[in-house]
Amino acid sequence: MKTRRTLPVIVGLAVLSILAACAAPGDAGAPVTQGTTPASPSGPVGGTWVDVAVSGDVVTMPLSLVEEKVNTHFSVTGTDRRLDFMAYVLDGALYVRANACPPCRSRGFALDGDVLVCDACATMFKARDGSGIKGACVDYPKADAAYTVVDGVVTMSLADLAAAYVETLVRG
Repeated sequence: MKTRRTLPVIVGLAVLSILAACAAPGDAGAPVTQGTTPASPSGPVGGTWVDVAVSGDVVTMPLSLVEEKVNTHFSVTGTDRRLDFMAYVLDGALYVRANACPPCRSRGFALDGDVLVCDACATMFKARDGSGIKGACVDYPKADAAYTVVDGVVTMSLADLAAAYVETLVRG
């Protein structure tokens, strides 16, 4: 009698252990380090809005923040208007692009593998070069912004960010 009750408990615990192991996040959030590429997260990664530091014309953010979140969005004020950007890690490389979809007025993109997907209209863009793939806003590629990384800090100029933003607003 005791054996009949023990067996279902053992089987149940074994099944729970297997399910827990399958659900573990693994290395998806592992930091990007030189010479290594973390496992890509499965499915789309929505943008996480983060704060950046602005001092004069210099905008900075910790690279570790982008590595941790995979897909970040941030805003700066330039020429008396808010300019939105995204910084994301794809296959170990950092990308900084204007975060705007002019026709649908979206300010958000998910990173789905190597594709950026507009949160509002679902237009798809190549994450590596910002060019359109398909969708209503495909003619508005996401321009990249110049940046440097020194000692784990991503540094951008407001002028370079503004230029990338203006370029994204132009049909091309």
